[in-house]
Amino acid sequence: MTTGPSRHEPVLVEAVVEALRPCLDELVVDGTAGLGGHTQALLDAGATRVLAIDLDPDAVRWLTTRFQDDSRVEPVHASYADLPQPLGTERPAGVLLDLGVSSHQLATAERGFSFRLEGPLDMRFDSTTGAPAAQLVNRLPETDLAALLREYGEERRARAVARRIVARRPLESTTELARVVAGAFPGRRRLHPATRTFQALRIATNEELEVLRQGLAGAHVALREGGRLAVIAFHSLEDRIVKHAFRAWARDGEGEVLTRRPIRSGRTESRRNPRARSARLRVFAKASAG
Repeated sequence: MTTGPSRHEPVLVEAVVEALRPCLDELVVDGTAGLGGHTQALLDAGATRVLAIDLDPDAVRWLTTRFQDDSRVEPVHASYADLPQPLGTERPAGVLLDLGVSSHQLATAERGFSFRLEGPLDMRFDSTTGAPAAQLVNRLPETDLAALLREYGEERRARAVARRIVARRPLESTTELARVVAGAFPGRRRLHPATRTFQALRIATNEELEVLRQGLAGAHVALREGGRLAVIAFHSLEDRIVKHAFRAWARDGEGEVLTRRPIRSGRTESRRNPRARSARLRVFAKASAG
């Protein structure tokens, strides 16, 4: 993990810090801490305590090393979907969720997230549990595979892609799968043909949308009165769930949506960090007591 920091730049850092600034005198939970970029930014802004949670054991090992001399940070191997359980009886003033796959995970070939790097068809955030993406690729019936690609990848050519995968399986590597998928797309395309397929398989492998629903509900329960929840989504499926949850809580009088529209990266950040181009930050403030 020593190469982690050089490959990782957190997105929307200034917006995240401003959103959570009123919370920094109390406990803040970084529910998807990764390599600690947002955690470090919150510390630099004056955070007094950060619980840095991540489901990826590699990330937790890196966090432990990075913050070993900083008593303000407590790394924890857990899923944010388990909130409020990792907190015990504490109620944080702020919670941050930075969703999706990290740049370090994408850059680590053996994790199987990237269609550009040769690796196994794994894609698990926690590689110590659950089934890898290879089981979906090589075992799902064609109709079910097409439905998965359509629902989680919003892939318009889902049937054609599923048909090619089934005809050529078993498939063993990321690059092999990417080549097979590319064959379902005639002509040149701006977006790599395998992008949506890999997104769909990753989401399904990690049950990301259900985890997000559980995590939002748990974070809302965990927050103290007047606390803030900030969520960064990277595609419409995630962002829609966050938007609807925030609006439902506001309608029920449980707080206020602080972002009428999601906060997006500016041109400078988008040029410097391509991952930021699709990032959307939404912020919710829980109602105060009384």
